[in-house]
Amino acid sequence: MFYGEYQTSVDDKGRVIIPSRLRECAREAEGAVGFMMTLGADGCITIYTPRRWAEIETEVNAASQGMASARRRRRLLYTQAAEGECDRQGRLRVPPSLLQQAGISRDAVVVGVSDQIELWDRSRWETYKTEMLREREHDAESYPE
Repeated sequence: MFYGEYQTSVDDKGRVIIPSRLRECAREAEGAVGFMMTLGADGCITIYTPRRWAEIETEVNAASQGMASARRRRRLLYTQAAEGECDRQGRLRVPPSLLQQAGISRDAVVVGVSDQIELWDRSRWETYKTEMLREREHDAESYPE
């Protein structure tokens, strides 16, 4: 559903433009351009459609709360979560706490990753992407051609 890499920036109000291609995908899937976002893995902010977020909630809430790891995952997911909708210019307001935790100040990259969108600090993304490409060279047989 979501794919591609898009250079962007965060404005002084913490807004980032979600590319029109990704907004259209969300509109087709959901009928609107609303999102849920939370701190993601590897230092990014992960942005989900409401439908995908509901699936994640079901999964997280089904995990045994007797396990410390399940309690930590649940707390981290929900305490860092925020809702948002794109305005008429396609901008999504990202809470300052998420931007700070992901190390995003100005230059950013929006990345489509199948059923989610990720927002990265541009320099962190470039470093991470370089590492992924290097690993791909070592494990070429496990990547599709």
